[in-house]
Amino acid sequence: MADNRRGARGLQRRLPGAAAALLLVVTLAPVAGAEPSTKDKLEAAEAAFERLTDEIGSQQAVLQRIMLETAQVAEELERAEGRYEQITEELRNTTLELHAAQDEFQELRAELEERAREAYITGPGNELEFLLGATSLADLSVRVEYMNALSETDADLATAVQNLKNDLAAEKAGQADLQAAAAKALSKVEAQKATLDAKFAEQQQVLDDLAAKKARAAELVKDLKKKYKKELAALTGVRFYANGVFKVCPVDPPRAVYDGFGAPRYGGGYHPHAGNDIIAPQGTPIRATFDGVARTSTNSLGGYAVYVYGEYGYTYNAHLMQPGVTGTVNAGDIVGYVGSTGNSSTPHNHFEWHPNVIPTGWPVSPYGYDVIGSAVNPWPLLSQVC
Repeated sequence: MADNRRGARGLQRRLPGAAAALLLVVTLAPVAGAEPSTKDKLEAAEAAFERLTDEIGSQQAVLQRIMLETAQVAEELERAEGRYEQITEELRNTTLELHAAQDEFQELRAELEERAREAYITGPGNELEFLLGATSLADLSVRVEYMNALSETDADLATAVQNLKNDLAAEKAGQADLQAAAAKALSKVEAQKATLDAKFAEQQQVLDDLAAKKARAAELVKDLKKKYKKELAALTGVRFYANGVFKVCPVDPPRAVYDGFGAPRYGGGYHPHAGNDIIAPQGTPIRATFDGVARTSTNSLGGYAVYVYGEYGYTYNAHLMQPGVTGTVNAGDIVGYVGSTGNSSTPHNHFEWHPNVIPTGWPVSPYGYDVIGSAVNPWPLLSQVC
């Protein structure tokens, strides 16, 4: 009984405290559930926007790193494709030489067989009668020389046939080696293409994440000041550069840009590569690098192409998926889309720069070229905007 009384007295002491706590909760409940003020909302939106800006900056750095890695893969792909083109050209020439040698071999063998038949028909007696039929010592000397020359001709003919036969065997072996080398080079090209596609997918993943963050930033900016709207435009628009000839990269990401000016090319006969290839997925937008006038063209080597003529010269974009635009364009305007028309197996923009005045002392490419005809290596300018 004593324990029950102590428990009752303890409960009585706790009840006033519990009631007071409940009263406090009821009193504060409307405050805790109150809607944030407009000022609070703006401050939260500003903080979120700043956080997104930092994240976008970090992702841009990641994207740049991946793009550099992609460029290295693309450069390796160009070397592999160049080697494959070279071997294919050598194989084509060797095949032509082999066919010509086979034709010559057949002609020489037929001639040798005809001489053998003649020798068999005439026999050694006829040769002796020919010598005994000389009317003088001088005539005999001439007839002996003729017979010796005829024998020597037959020997030379037989030797030529044997030598040509040996050459044919060597050329066939060389052709087999070239075919094996071509298969190996083609395998390397396919492997590099697969690696390049993986890098493009990696770029696209970052680009998708950036697009989501930029879309969220755009939602936040609806309620913010003009200052943030300007910052949003800088985040989401095409990047323009105030200095230099090119104001914008000619191809949107994902892309691979590298310096392949002067690299050996064999399509249509050997020639040095007069531009930089910007590899990108089929259909990627191609933009005017400066204000000017666009003109389209088509040819068997470059496929669909577009020229953009500006204040300091013109650019040439080739292998477009479809014809570009014509007329007046501003820097950043879309003038076409990446394709692989013409002499091309990989979607890319073959980009050339033709200035009005050829510069002196221009940086040379890894292949030792700075100028090819009227084309100047565009890499020093592209590297600033891509």
